[in-house]
Amino acid sequence: MQSNNFKTTISLEDIFTLFSNKTQEIKSMELNALLRLYIQMQESKVRPDTLVMYQNHLQEMIQFFQSHGVYETKHINQEIIDKFVRYSIFKKNKNITINKRIGILSAMLTRTAKAGFITMPKYTFQKLKESPAKIEVITDESIKKILNQIDTMKLEHQVIIYLLLSTGIRRNEIVHIKMQNINFKNQSIYLDYTKSGKPRFCYFENKLGTLLLKLISKNDSNNPYLLQFHNSHIDKMTVSSMLYKLKKDLKIDILSAHKFRHLYATQLLRNGADIYTVKELLGHQKLENTQRYLDLTNEEIKRNNFKYNPLKNFE
Repeated sequence: MQSNNFKTTISLEDIFTLFSNKTQEIKSMELNALLRLYIQMQESKVRPDTLVMYQNHLQEMIQFFQSHGVYETKHINQEIIDKFVRYSIFKKNKNITINKRIGILSAMLTRTAKAGFITMPKYTFQKLKESPAKIEVITDESIKKILNQIDTMKLEHQVIIYLLLSTGIRRNEIVHIKMQNINFKNQSIYLDYTKSGKPRFCYFENKLGTLLLKLISKNDSNNPYLLQFHNSHIDKMTVSSMLYKLKKDLKIDILSAHKFRHLYATQLLRNGADIYTVKELLGHQKLENTQRYLDLTNEEIKRNNFKYNPLKNFE
């Protein structure tokens, strides 16, 4: 006896429904066109240098995809993602870089899919284990070499060196400092352009204050920036180029804007500053980022314990 719930015949309507479900429209875009669209979508949401970072990483991935016959989003699958990861590892890219690139790609695909431009490709990616970045600090000897020469440098370069050394702020934060945000009474600078997008203050002592006054007195008052170039400000590569030349001239092994930041953080902790204060001064979003510097100073304390331990006097 046949069950009433079992259909013995299939209508044309049923066939059409089954066929339609299997052949739902897959929305796809050419990869370079999607990248341009995504950059436009993000322009009002992130800083210009973040957009450049997105574009650089995604362009490199797209070139790899195209070299393997993947030109549209509908062709992105597990196989091409796995190939890219293996290729990146072979090229000795760090795991943190690989994770970042896959993350940026996934963000682009997810956001454009949610906006209805494409169908989200199907793939999975488990983040590779990341090794903590090594913290390298400029030596005391190197700082002394720089300070012995600093009076012979251009005024702008002196200001940059003292800002890096005494505030620990980033290159991009330095070049975006506005003259109106410098408060000489409170010896503070209001940083309205930061990596996190959250404004904060940094503070300066008398030596830097004197240099800031000198620089402002010779600046074009119609240009709002402290470090001026034409009608705007110098770029962060100008800072890097200056430091690279200084490194070569003085024969210093380790020197960069970020290494100054490392020095600033470790010196604060060594001199007794609490980790929460250091976190706020550095503009870290997470305490874990500041914790790396505390771990470094603790390791130094451990080494000094064994080096100067009183027991050595009795052995």
